Amino acid sequence: MECKHCKGICIKKGCQNRRQKYCCKACGRYQQKTYTYKLCTADDDQNIIKLNNIGVGINGIASFTGISKANVVNKIKQLSKKIKKPVITENQQEYEVDEMHTIIKSKSSSCYIIYAINKNTKQVIDFTLGARTKENIGKVISALVHLIPKKIFTDNLNIYPGLIAKSIHSTNQYKTNRIERFNLTLRTHLKRLNRRTICFSKSIAMLESCLKLYFWQ
Repeated sequence: MECKHCKGICIKKGCQNRRQKYCCKACGRYQQKTYTYKLCTADDDQNIIKLNNIGVGINGIASFTGISKANVVNKIKQLSKKIKKPVITENQQEYEVDEMHTIIKSKSSSCYIIYAINKNTKQVIDFTLGARTKENIGKVISALVHLIPKKIFTDNLNIYPGLIAKSIHSTNQYKTNRIERFNLTLRTHLKRLNRRTICFSKSIAMLESCLKLYFWQ
């Protein structure tokens, strides 16, 4: 076999997925005569983002784009690393904070998506993943406090009063209706957040990557 890179001579060396692999004597690169999956292009990057954000799972994305599942997972992680949290300079705005339950790896492993949105624009200000602890919730509240909020609306979780000043804190159940509706939208649009399904995230890193694409891409 002739090398695709330097036109040198290739010899048989190992197998991958029951397909013969070749190694070039000149440049030392490994290759195959034929490949099961295609390479990922810039157009595929955009398709992966769009499909992820409309509730298509990893298997569905791989089937639609013709890219292997492993490459789809790696590409989602790579794309999310390029996304930075937006710099927000607003102040005297009203915000809603909530925690949404999901699972990682199995039903016995719980995880919460703790996030805050602007009550008027519905923009996601910040989010964190993990248990409903004072430390994790405090990260999101801290991001809001720096914006000098007019009001922060939450549920009746007993952690919030110790993190938010009483003058700007409210637990009125009808004031968190927008973020509660946003929770439903998240579960509808991201397949890994659906209830009563076999689809779930295998790692917190993957869940965080998918949320970054959805919130800020």
